[in-house]
Amino acid sequence: MRNCMAAGLLALLTGACALDARTGLAVGAGVAVATGDRNGDGLLDAAEVQALVERAFPPVRLTGGFWDGMRAALTAAYRARDLNQDGLLSVAELAR
Repeated sequence: MRNCMAAGLLALLTGACALDARTGLAVGAGVAVATGDRNGDGLLDAAEVQALVERAFPPVRLTGGFWDGMRAALTAAYRARDLNQDGLLSVAELAR
């Protein structure tokens, strides 16, 4: 599960995939939502995003400035994709 989640996070940030970039983003977005949606609403809220990031890069194991910065950058990248600023991320917003 962690490998799928990390791959989804990486695809969201880089758009890289064995398929074309648009498909890679859509797959990564779907994986991120499927993995992180704890309440089953099909969206990611701030707590779900934070949990995704911390599962991929656990603060207990990965400590220090670099890892703190990595977690902050990933969280900010998710927030930046919230097109309608409702505090929730859909697959469509993540895949843009």
